[in-house]
Amino acid sequence: MPQQPSEAEEPLNIVILGASFAGLSAAHHFFDIIAAKLGTGSAAPTYRVVVISPSTHIFWNTGAPRALVAPGLLPHKDAFVPIERGFRRHRGSQFTFIQGWATSLDTSARTITVGLTSAIATKRASQVSGHKRGASSTGSAGPKTPATPSSSKRGSQQTIPYHALILATGSQAHSPLLSLHGPHEKTIDTLDSFHARIPAAKSIVVCGGGPSGVESAAQLATYLNKNSSLPFLVHKKSYHPKRITLITGSARCLPNLPASVGKKAEKKLRGLGVEILHNVRLVSTTEDKARGTTVCALSNNTTVTADLYVAATGVVPNTAYLSPKLLNSAGYVATNADTLRVEAAGPRVYAVGDCASYSKNYVLDVYDAVPVLMHNMLNDLLAHELRLASPYGGNEEEIAALEDEHYEQNPTDSQLILITRYGGVGVVFGYRVPSVMVHVLKGRDYRIGKAKVVVENGNNPY
Repeated sequence: MPQQPSEAEEPLNIVILGASFAGLSAAHHFFDIIAAKLGTGSAAPTYRVVVISPSTHIFWNTGAPRALVAPGLLPHKDAFVPIERGFRRHRGSQFTFIQGWATSLDTSARTITVGLTSAIATKRASQVSGHKRGASSTGSAGPKTPATPSSSKRGSQQTIPYHALILATGSQAHSPLLSLHGPHEKTIDTLDSFHARIPAAKSIVVCGGGPSGVESAAQLATYLNKNSSLPFLVHKKSYHPKRITLITGSARCLPNLPASVGKKAEKKLRGLGVEILHNVRLVSTTEDKARGTTVCALSNNTTVTADLYVAATGVVPNTAYLSPKLLNSAGYVATNADTLRVEAAGPRVYAVGDCASYSKNYVLDVYDAVPVLMHNMLNDLLAHELRLASPYGGNEEEIAALEDEHYEQNPTDSQLILITRYGGVGVVFGYRVPSVMVHVLKGRDYRIGKAKVVVENGNNPY
């Protein structure tokens, strides 16, 4: 009988789409825990982790409501942390970071097509795109010849095969002030532009009564109307407080938290001079470039004109590259809530974090889920190795003995919303916390130092 190759000539790709909290945690978990448990047989393959992200830096968007007020409150150098630097401790491991964005997923060929941002990204993508022995849905990893780059309106594209795939593309706010919208430079430029317009602005409208909207309106009111120590206010006697309006489509602020929490938040906002419009939804916005204003058309047939506008009306999942058959009705990846596999995508495909249907978009839904996902991926990789070791049958008992772990979502809520300089409102594991604890846990600097922990270790920053 013909003999199987004893080892793969190319490493098999463990592709992780997304490099924020979920993607970075999964990548570090692979190197720290999973890698040592793989590749023990004579015919076992080697593996390469390929992380793909449109941005070379993460954005500590937890602190975005304060970052948008003034450049010195959360400096860019602290709020934006380079990703690749965090993997230096894994030197010697097979790791490739590619700056790009997924444009499509072919589950039959088991390939991801990626739009690339630069010549460096194109070179790196080329290095990981060809396997002489790969793995299809039954054991091979993709095309047997290197993929050929193609061009698009957004730049070159490359098709990259995967042996295992983790979808961790997250979600994004409607405004690049509050989350990344591609390369991190875009968010920096948007913040800088916003900061430059604040001194002359007389009115600011924040749309959205959830945590981001409430916190953004509160931080703007706190630092612009209650604090004269900001650099651009020094010696400016003509400065006048801003008229800050919060528009919410619900009957109260923070509708997903207990009513008492929302009521307390509203009281604090009004104490800061924030005007609140309830039961009104945004219909459209129109920019008047000549005047430098934004006209907000509302559902009650009125308009509000703002010198500055902040869209904080929730988030949308970053899943446009996926076929509708892989998504639920809300556009999130249809994920098995127990095993975190994306079963409709075929073997060894998983989803974690804000893009996945199981998640409530809480941090715990990342860090409680990653160990479960990685354990189950380890089982799937080991099963593949056992089949390689016995290509004509056998090892069924060992494969059957691989037991999955099941994810159990924490049913309680945990949200901290900073409002004043020294406190706010919130719940932790379903229990209300006093205002001062919100300051202690979050308010001093939004725990911005923990951004490096996310990048360098993939650990829960909280």
